[in-house]
Amino acid sequence: MQPETRDNLTNQATWMRLLFIILFAIAFNIAELLIAVIAIFQFFKVLFTKTPNEKLQGFGADLAAYIADVARYLTYQSDKMPYPVSDWGGPPQPKAKPRAKRKAPVKKKPSEDK
Repeated sequence: MQPETRDNLTNQATWMRLLFIILFAIAFNIAELLIAVIAIFQFFKVLFTKTPNEKLQGFGADLAAYIADVARYLTYQSDKMPYPVSDWGGPPQPKAKPRAKRKAPVKKKPSEDK
């Protein structure tokens, strides 16, 4: 066995990363389940009241950012470990602007040819 390979196999930081990969993969799946629950709840809230829950919108945005942070860590795009190792969230996300209601298209009368 080459010395480089032996060093890599005995590197404690690499094995600790594996432990964190497993833990963050579990956290990713829990967050994914939470997103599904929030989506279903928001759907029914909009169905009955025509407005989504603003607090859940904010939490959903934070959760989406967390999932992105976890994915970056799991795929070695970043060495920064997500929550609970680092702080939750970041700068507040701008609120989504409400959609303007679409007007029904105006039907044109067929032109009469004389």
